[in-house]
Amino acid sequence: MIIAIITESLRTGITTLLGLTMILVPIMIMIEYAARYKLLEKVSTLLGWLPRSLNLSPQASFPLIVGLFIGIFYGAAIFLEYSRQGLLNKRDLALCGVFLAFNHSIIEDNLVMGALGANIFILFPLRFVLAFVVTKAVAWYLDRKAVSTDATRGLKPAE
Repeated sequence: MIIAIITESLRTGITTLLGLTMILVPIMIMIEYAARYKLLEKVSTLLGWLPRSLNLSPQASFPLIVGLFIGIFYGAAIFLEYSRQGLLNKRDLALCGVFLAFNHSIIEDNLVMGALGANIFILFPLRFVLAFVVTKAVAWYLDRKAVSTDATRGLKPAE
């Protein structure tokens, strides 16, 4: 009985590991290819509408797209570098963080979740819409807070 449970667990674990490896290794190869041939820069210009629709500065486009496609850790490294260079303000950092908290690494995560049985045709749009709506709400809150703070200081809001 115990031997059968252990055998079945090992078989299932190895099958899952092989399935994930078949997904992750090609993705890692594609990431290296994309980095070498500067494909992410090209994609960020094609998807420039996303940061604009979230009321982010144009400088936030590349790190947002990197986090969206490659993952939150690689995107965070780029955010840190952009922040050190003074290319992103705190508002852009916060809004990108909110968006990527809900929707990052869309290729890898969706393929992995699909391999584990999730319906990626529901998962992908759901994650994107949720990230978009929550980020817009946080942007509205931050902008409203900034206007009220400026009003209490006697400053005229930017137009």
